[in-house]
Amino acid sequence: MIDRFTTSSPARTAALSPDLAGILRPELPSLADEIVEEIRTCVPEFTRPLQGQFGEGIRLGAEQGLRQFVEQLRDPAAPRDQGIKVYRSLGRGEYLEGRSLDVLQLAYRIGARVAWRRFARVGHEAGVAPKQLYVLAEAIFAYIEEISAHSVEAYAELSAGTVDLVQRRRGRLLELLLAEPAVTAPRSLHQLAGEARWKLPTTVACVALHEQWSSNHVVSPALGPDVLMDLERPDPCLLIPDPEGPGRMETLRRGLHDVGFAVGPAVPLASAPSSLRMALHALSLLRRGFFPGERQIYCEDRLSTLLLLGNEDAARILVQRCLEDFPQVNERLAETLLAWLATGGSMPEIAERLCVHPQTVRYRMRQLKELFGDLLHDSAWRFDMELALRVNRLFKAPGAHQIPRGQLPSSPRDRRNSQR
Repeated sequence: MIDRFTTSSPARTAALSPDLAGILRPELPSLADEIVEEIRTCVPEFTRPLQGQFGEGIRLGAEQGLRQFVEQLRDPAAPRDQGIKVYRSLGRGEYLEGRSLDVLQLAYRIGARVAWRRFARVGHEAGVAPKQLYVLAEAIFAYIEEISAHSVEAYAELSAGTVDLVQRRRGRLLELLLAEPAVTAPRSLHQLAGEARWKLPTTVACVALHEQWSSNHVVSPALGPDVLMDLERPDPCLLIPDPEGPGRMETLRRGLHDVGFAVGPAVPLASAPSSLRMALHALSLLRRGFFPGERQIYCEDRLSTLLLLGNEDAARILVQRCLEDFPQVNERLAETLLAWLATGGSMPEIAERLCVHPQTVRYRMRQLKELFGDLLHDSAWRFDMELALRVNRLFKAPGAHQIPRGQLPSSPRDRRNSQR
């Protein structure tokens, strides 16, 4: 963009008579004052007195711009380095002031309008040919576009550098928040959060993603600006501040609508690693088919499942120990026993839950009494058996891993046989 204007502005001034420089030069001091006053009057952000470094920059920009433009009329090849520095400085100043470039570009346009008004009047009074004045107008506005481009470039450079720095700091902050053991220097955490422009929340929730975002996506998900994320790590994740706030989960679902994910529970900020561990555990179960038909899992809705399958080796051994007396194909006895344990033994309630006749339930319970005898009245056995039956149901979910019969060590039956 700058290259285009750098060549076009001198080309236009080259078409003008060098004598114009002598006609316009005496007007420059008062014209600079007029431009500054017009800017102060017409631009709301500049209604304050143009004092200090900012005011000096605007005035210097007007004076330098006018001198450089007139010098180009005399010599189109005249150097412009000093003017470029001024306009780049103005662009950087707007970024540091926290404003968009709209204000500065409006000031440039006002300056061009005032300059053209004065130059047209003076040129007409000096008898400059109308054709020359038309070319002069084109040269003025081409020149304004050129200096504006220098400001835009400096603004963009500073903006990009700041964004990159903030993102790096946020990445480091996320790394510290998820570190184990936890960071023990809260002052350092507060300092880094401030540098990353991230307000430390009371509670957070971690989200584990099913895949690396870059594998199927080009841009980051459309989430809130306060969401920390690392989408390039082997286990890509997000950290959601104040996850129970209004609209949080809906925004998450919209932003990740085509991605499988698991949301860890809401925990205090210091416990963020535990939220991520649970999210990764839930995501692992999701991948392996324990939640058939689902792509998005919320740990707080699945706490019992996560607890039961927190140690799968122990869960599988528990199932094998408790269910080794069940015939492998007899699922009806298993579901009847689980219903009996869960309902407290009410035959009508069990029948309603299983959608069978109460007489069928009585028949199955007689079979269970033959298998387990007095153990049906042992509270510890009942607790283990209910856990085992619920875990077994999870293992038998469509797509989930089945229990490898005969691959786990078996336990002695002495205690059970002695109690029959």
